[in-house]
Amino acid sequence: MGLRLLLWAALALGLPAGGEAFQPVPYPTIRNKTFIRHCVDAHNQFRAGVSPPAANMLYMTWDPALAKTAKAWAKKCIFDHNIYLRSPGKVHPEFTPVGENIWTGSLPLFSEEAAICDWYNEVKDYDFESRVCAKMCGHYTQVVWATSYKVGCAVQFCRSVSGFPHLSNGAHFVCNYGKAGNYPVHPYKRGRACSECKGDTCVQNLCENPERDQLKSYSHWYPDWNVPKHGTKSPPKIHPPAPDPVFPRPTRQMTPQKPRHTSTPAPKISVSSRSAYDSPSEVQ
Repeated sequence: MGLRLLLWAALALGLPAGGEAFQPVPYPTIRNKTFIRHCVDAHNQFRAGVSPPAANMLYMTWDPALAKTAKAWAKKCIFDHNIYLRSPGKVHPEFTPVGENIWTGSLPLFSEEAAICDWYNEVKDYDFESRVCAKMCGHYTQVVWATSYKVGCAVQFCRSVSGFPHLSNGAHFVCNYGKAGNYPVHPYKRGRACSECKGDTCVQNLCENPERDQLKSYSHWYPDWNVPKHGTKSPPKIHPPAPDPVFPRPTRQMTPQKPRHTSTPAPKISVSSRSAYDSPSEVQ
């Protein structure tokens, strides 16, 4: 709520609607403890409350390396997926491939919880028994993918977002996941909560494991394609993607919303999302 009010305050001060004169508003860094807590808690809240209940839903914790990748890609202000998601060592030192959800919209509409809630709300179009998706479900299935136990997110405020016409001064929110989800199987096993998490502790319907859940710093790892402005490194070559899993063509979600906790009307810019695996053919 505090971030949302801050964004509204920036708009109320009369910041320009676009162009070089745009003054970026403060945004949380990937080391901001409140931002991290909001991202992790929102994911775990939805993971713990799935219906039907999950027998193998792992507790999700923060991963700094995934957050570095999310930030590096978000800074590009592109409404499309990271081209390195399937390249070993390019987006994480251990996980390959890496999952990804993207949310882009007007500043007043953004909060970590609201964006993740938008992704989860795709559940209304997903039939668990048949794995049939009526519209778009890839964000939802990635959020509740049982074996995705690490997440790293970042938000970037962009003057404009390539691939998202008519949006100016928007919030661009990216979350990356390890292990990646959205293979052509059920996102989790149906059954009594934690009944298939052997050796783990069941806490609020999620399987916790101290070794798996420990925070790794990855202090010496950075995505080598994120070259600083004054760097001398040449961009790395893009290797052909692995044949499995297949990344579907990203799709767009248009869900206009009203801002919360304010009477000021929001700009008429709809919210859009992209998932690394959001094609109905992939989640069926």
